[in-house]
Parts: sequence; C-alpha cells; structure tokens
Amino acid sequence: MLRSALRLHKSIASPMASAIRTARLHAVPQLPYTVNSGVAPLLSPAALKIIYEDQQTGLVNRLNELIAGTPYEEKAFYEVIMDSARSLNEAQIFNNASQAWNNDFFLRSLSSKPSPISDAISKRLADSFGSVEVFKREFTTNALGLFGSGFTWLVEDQDGRLVLLNTYNAGSPHHRRRMQRQDETATDQDFASQAQNPYSGVSKYSAPPKLVANNSYVPILCVSMWEHAYLTDYGTTREGRQKYLDNFFQTVDWSVVEDRVFRSNGF
Repeated sequence: MLRSALRLHKSIASPMASAIRTARLHAVPQLPYTVNSGVAPLLSPAALKIIYEDQQTGLVNRLNELIAGTPYEEKAFYEVIMDSARSLNEAQIFNNASQAWNNDFFLRSLSSKPSPISDAISKRLADSFGSVEVFKREFTTNALGLFGSGFTWLVEDQDGRLVLLNTYNAGSPHHRRRMQRQDETATDQDFASQAQNPYSGVSKYSAPPKLVANNSYVPILCVSMWEHAYLTDYGTTREGRQKYLDNFFQTVDWSVVEDRVFRSNGF
C-alpha cells in the first residue's frame, strides 16, 4: 500500500523536497515545461506565469523570511510542512510551505503532451469508483462544489482505497490537523445529505467528514481551485470553471500519476 511506502520516503516527499534537500534556503524548482509555452489547453502562458512565477515565488520567498535563523532552515520542504503543522503558533510557516507544496504537486501533474491513462491506473480507479468516467465526473463535481479557494484531491486512505478530498486555503492532506476542511464538524447524516446535492462539493466517494486521530491521506492527483489558477483564462462563472476542469483532464500526465500510485519514483 502507499501508506507504508510514504513512511519510507518522507525525505523525498516531492520533487520540490528532493530538489532542495541540501539547500539552506528553499527555492522554486524548475518545471518540466516552460512558462512561455503554457500547458495547452489548460493554462495559457499568462495564467501559468501567475501561478508559477508570481504566486509560487512569493510563497517560497515569504517562507524563507519566516524560517530565517530557525531550525527550519535545515529541514527538507516536506519536513517543514509536517513539523509546522503540529503548532498553531507556526501557522504562517505551515500555510506558505503547504500552499507551495500543493501548487508544485498540481503543476507537476500536467503536460501539453500527456501520457494516456494506463490499464493499471484504470483498474485502480475502477476498483474505487466503478469506472474512470465516474471518477472524472465525481472529481469534477467535488471541485465545482468547493466554495472559496482550495484544492480537490484524489488520495489514498489508510485502507488502500482511492477517495476524493477537498481542502481549503493551504490545507494539506498529509496531516489531519491541517486539512482545513469545511465538513469537519459534519455528522454522518449531514454528510449523507450533502452527498445527494450536486453543488455541495462532496459525494459518496469523498473522504468521510470525521477526522479521527490517525486520519491522513496519501495524495495522488490534485487540481487548484484557487481563483488565480483559472481566472485569467476562464473567468469566474461556473461554466468557466467547468471548462477549466474539462481541460484539466486533457492535460493530466497519467505517467506521473502512475508513479505516485505505485511509488516507482516517489513524489
């Protein structure tokens, strides 16, 4: 299962973590494509510049300011997230580090010439959702129902199932105290009722609302639903966000997703 592999690979928890493991101050890693080319058809060069150059650089620069002269300077990026998540007094450190990690994870899932979905990934999705088509439909429904800024995730739970999860603002699926979910106080009855509402952002395939002590998830795929990700190219309407999500699935590089699922290269 992914969970045991995650424990073995915490020090290389993302391309961002491995790329800057030995750096004293963190830096924004290079993407596998150029900003000037964009990621067609999802992101124009102008939109990608906002996400990668403006937003990402700002987050990492602010993080470096916050951790200067502290033990966090010597930690890998993933370790900064997990250690700061344990203290409410370090919320700014966590928010900047987690948001930068989320953005990096999102952008590395994309390609203008993506690899198609493999039979192995299709089977994993079908085992959890019934079919790839149902997964895409439910993922899109969750993303459209996310009210405000955040990310929609495909994650693996502790039982090895693939489920959907919405996090808000800089919420992270890695730590139960910092998922920043809107449904944390929901009851099972509330959740069941919400799952019948196509605009609620939850479905029967969503991670359960109650976060017990050992709740955390292994991320597989995510889409940014922050306004700066889609505003430039799609505007603010629901129809625009629907088009954004349609184009997202046209640019998902399934070879990257497969590496994450089967942990051949870590993430």
